[in-house]
Amino acid sequence: MKKRVLIGIVIVLCAVLGIIFLPREIEEIVGSSEKMSEAQIYQVKDDEVALVYNYSLQKAKAVYKDGVVYIPLNWTKSILNDKFYYSDDEKLLSYALPTEIVYANFENKDKNGKPLLLEKDNKTYISIETVKTYTDIWTDVFTDGDIKKIYINDNFGEYEEGNVKAKSALRVDASMLSASIENVELEKDSKVTVVEQKGKWDKVLTESGIMGYIRRKHLKNINKGSRVSSFVKQEYTSMSMDEKVVLGWHQVTAAAANKNFTKVVDNTKGMNVISPTWFKLSDNKGNYTSIASKDYVDAAHKKGLKVWPLIDNFSDKISTLKILSSSTSRKKLIENLMSDTKKYGFDGINIDFEYLTQDNAPHFIEFIRELSVSCRNNKVVLSVDVPVPASYNTFYQRAELAEVADYVINMGYDEHYSGSDEGSSASIDFVKNSITDSLKEVPKEKLINAVPVYTRVWTKENGKVSSTALGMTGASNWVKENNVNLTWDDTVGQYVGQISVGSATKYIWMEDEKSMKLKMDAVKEADLAGVAVWKLGLEPKEIWDVISYK
Repeated sequence: MKKRVLIGIVIVLCAVLGIIFLPREIEEIVGSSEKMSEAQIYQVKDDEVALVYNYSLQKAKAVYKDGVVYIPLNWTKSILNDKFYYSDDEKLLSYALPTEIVYANFENKDKNGKPLLLEKDNKTYISIETVKTYTDIWTDVFTDGDIKKIYINDNFGEYEEGNVKAKSALRVDASMLSASIENVELEKDSKVTVVEQKGKWDKVLTESGIMGYIRRKHLKNINKGSRVSSFVKQEYTSMSMDEKVVLGWHQVTAAAANKNFTKVVDNTKGMNVISPTWFKLSDNKGNYTSIASKDYVDAAHKKGLKVWPLIDNFSDKISTLKILSSSTSRKKLIENLMSDTKKYGFDGINIDFEYLTQDNAPHFIEFIRELSVSCRNNKVVLSVDVPVPASYNTFYQRAELAEVADYVINMGYDEHYSGSDEGSSASIDFVKNSITDSLKEVPKEKLINAVPVYTRVWTKENGKVSSTALGMTGASNWVKENNVNLTWDDTVGQYVGQISVGSATKYIWMEDEKSMKLKMDAVKEADLAGVAVWKLGLEPKEIWDVISYK
């Protein structure tokens, strides 16, 4: 009634003054009469709870049961804290803290006897209090009314609050043309929290938990407040060497090959870590084959070398997904590694799980987190090998790995590989770019760049390309034997050559002291944690004058 009278007065005044307004313009002055209910805004009913994150309404919905708000676990992992790991098959939640792993299932209850987890409509939910135990957030919960809401925020710092000058409507958007919220009228002097400024409007939250817009000029006593986090973040401490890491991978394929230790080590200079390829996953239960040798470890220690044996997943008899997605298999694998570490006296472990996909990557990350707990507790260095960053392998989540592992090793080679077109195994731009991209996720004090001491001889015939890998020494011999004319190519940072053999053309991109110096310069300029070499035995002795930090 009041609005109709006001509109009439406006129309009369406009007529007297000779001003013409369209109906929409009049509505802009007076305000829309449209109403929208809380149920329409928050889209929840019964035991559903509207989920509002940093004052933005989410599509996901929480659940209210027995006085507890449960939020979707998948949403929690995606938005708030990805360290919550859940196995659908085992119905088991795990969380890797720095020195222990916490587990929970649907039978576990909190101190008030309330379940930590809830399952509804084939979806898993986690109690908000459990989330708050491990996550730096603050919440406002409104569950007394028919429309239940939980406001979850991870923003701290200054905010504004004020009082309403006079009775005002709360609008759905920052416009007089916007609908007002039904049955919500802000009383004079009522208190609101300003959550966002939008021109002449403020997005506010009322004391009863309703969010909407009011004109800034309708507020008074605007004061600043501050929210300070009291959350104590868990620190995932790391072990690091007192000097730059110079690691050499020693490919050992049979126990007898351990006898080559002295030969490959005597060819090096300045190397301080050796990583023999001793372990291979052998089944889907967390077991592996081993050709480890205590004599080898003792000999390495006598030469001042740390020993970080490598374990890989290269067997076609195993499923990396099955192994890593099972808490039992992960636990078994970790126990086996720690048992062998104590038995042989290893200084570290090097994880080389390759050919990962989006499906098994989350399980791999959880495995590294859980392994890091045992390594940290036993003072064992944990290093993880990862491919160079690319758009198709972002699921490695190098930042997450770097948080818990001691070193992340960027495998800076195979730019061109068996099965690809011809080209360099590691051109200088490829190396520099992979370092730059890796540093976006991995701190320099944890990043090791691996360099190749091999190359490939490429054969191109009738449009088909094949290649043969050669060590630096072997490649040098091949060039001499075939009288290949080499020319320096600044674009790749290598000597390049080619020859014709019948109807075929053979190409080579050399690795030598000059190309290696460019790579080492990039490593040193970025002040990385060190360098790794794949693989020992392929290189001439002189190359260590370039690789060595000494």
